[in-house]
Amino acid sequence: MINQKKEMLGIHKYTQCLLQRILFAGLLVAVVFSTACTPLAKSSVDAQADVPKPEPKGMTLDEDLLYELLVAEFAGNAGDLEMSADFYQQAAGQSDDSRIAARATYIALYDKQYERALDLLERWRELDPENPDIDRIYAVSYLHLHQPAKALPHVQAVLAHHEDDDKKRALVVKQLLGDENEPQDSFDLLEALNKVETDNPQLLILQARYAAQLEQYDQSIALLDRVLEVDDSLLDVHLIKARIYRAQDKRDESRAVIKQVLADHPDNLKLRMQYAHMLVEDKDYDAAREQYVLLREKQPDNVEVLLNLALLHIETEKLDEAAELLSHLIELDKKTDIAHYYLGRIEQNREQFKNAIAHYIKVQSGAYVFEARLRIASLFARLDRVDEAIEQLNILVEDTEEWSKRVRAYLAQGEIFRSRQRYQDAYDMYTRALSHNREDINLLYARALIAEKVGRVDVAESDLLKVLSMEPENADALNALGYTLADKTERYQEAKEYIEKALELVPEDPAIMDSLGWVNYRLGELQESLKWLSRAFEKLEDAEIAAHYGEVLWLTDQKEQARAVWQKGREVNAEHPVLIETLKKFKQ
Repeated sequence: MINQKKEMLGIHKYTQCLLQRILFAGLLVAVVFSTACTPLAKSSVDAQADVPKPEPKGMTLDEDLLYELLVAEFAGNAGDLEMSADFYQQAAGQSDDSRIAARATYIALYDKQYERALDLLERWRELDPENPDIDRIYAVSYLHLHQPAKALPHVQAVLAHHEDDDKKRALVVKQLLGDENEPQDSFDLLEALNKVETDNPQLLILQARYAAQLEQYDQSIALLDRVLEVDDSLLDVHLIKARIYRAQDKRDESRAVIKQVLADHPDNLKLRMQYAHMLVEDKDYDAAREQYVLLREKQPDNVEVLLNLALLHIETEKLDEAAELLSHLIELDKKTDIAHYYLGRIEQNREQFKNAIAHYIKVQSGAYVFEARLRIASLFARLDRVDEAIEQLNILVEDTEEWSKRVRAYLAQGEIFRSRQRYQDAYDMYTRALSHNREDINLLYARALIAEKVGRVDVAESDLLKVLSMEPENADALNALGYTLADKTERYQEAKEYIEKALELVPEDPAIMDSLGWVNYRLGELQESLKWLSRAFEKLEDAEIAAHYGEVLWLTDQKEQARAVWQKGREVNAEHPVLIETLKKFKQ
């Protein structure tokens, strides 16, 4: 059978010579999958060390061995790693060249054939007993097989090459553990290792991290306390303890840890910065500001301090102080894009729209470019430069590849059209946008709200039903569908069922209460309507709710109260089209 295969392969002297050249050039025995003949990514072990490339030895390639190697390589190129490993294992058994055993091992490891890798490692060690990578692969294979106890001696053998450097030894162990192993296996190995490596604080820290990952928080804290007993100069350990307390939602303990260390080491700026971050997370803004002020006194031009303090001032509405710090960043030519972005927001908040646009235009790179351009368009609209706003958003859509951001630009256009009552333009724009993705829930919902305003109740219903087919408990879609049917059709009972389901999902939503009041009005149940509309208006003094509530009050002969409600609606938004239509209807 094997001779028939050889004849099929057509092996001749030229092929044998070519393979000899590949072997002797070291390509075949380089770290697996870095070779020219096997287009596969490196394994995690490859990233840690290169397989040594020994000087070529004399090697006799008989026909059987040559056949095994060629089939193994061809199978690897075709992506059949199991066959490749099979033939390489056979070749490793026939050849005394350790490079073949090494390559076979790496292929098995890459294909997650860990039992096979262990078998091949025996052959590799037999041929090349001093190779340091063998223990690495033993350790990795045993860990993947959930046998940390068997991995331990091999980890120790690897560490023997790094005797004098605690950090490097811990880094080596961390690399061996990788990200794919079970946290419990990693923890168990470290626990055993630390019984031997009693004086390596870095390995104790690593074990503490795995304990925290396993939610063994008390043990994690105990390990970190051991670290501090070994070396109390490792102040970063206190930060790790603080984070573990936070993972347990023990915020007071977390802050107390850092506060105590700062009392002993007041000049440790890294700890003080972390403490300030914690205070911000806890929304203790006054205390956080004190820490940032202290940091700025020590480092007046520290970019992170200036930026964080500016953002804190914005959060607490101290806009003048924030603007001063952001301007200083621009003077330092640091973080200029983010500084201009937030200066733009400050000016926008002050309704200095042209100044805001001037800052947003200067945001040229980084994470805030899209946000800045979106805000420029919205400000053009606020300045009644609607066509420019729409043009800006069209350009933004064309320049943006990320679909979720493109949707935001579409929605911004739709909002501008809606605010100008250009409903047909909005409807057409959403229809074009949906041609790129007919399943986008946000666009379907937005078009549905506009469709009923251009007389396309059929499209509104269809879009909302499609949304509900994808998200049956989407309260907004249920409410919108119910309200549309109540307002634009006579299918009142069906409308009420949709609205009641929405209210079950979000019981305190005033918009849904308004819809339920309106559909009860349509059904002629005026007292039930008043109950829901009054609750809605009590929760939210909105112009549209005021229009509905006032209408039912008027029709129940409560005209003065109706006028008072409508007046409140005017104060909120005198230009709301529903309110305007209602007031005209009752000649108010």
